[in-house]
Amino acid sequence: MFNLLPNLNVADLIKAFAVKTNDMMLVIYLSSLIRSVIALHNLINNKMLNKEDERAEDSKSVTVPSAAA
Repeated sequence: MFNLLPNLNVADLIKAFAVKTNDMMLVIYLSSLIRSVIALHNLINNKMLNKEDERAEDSKSVTVPSAAA
């Protein structure tokens, strides 16, 4: 009954497991890298939009008192 277990000491099988594991680790690494680049891109876009909004608010606040006077 115990002789039905697969033989895992074959060099080709060990190499195949190593290649498959390396492929999976590469996919995980690339997905993490892409995710961080997208997050950084969104952060930069958000900062740019916030600066534009602040400039628009500053220009409105400068023009409102001068128009009231």
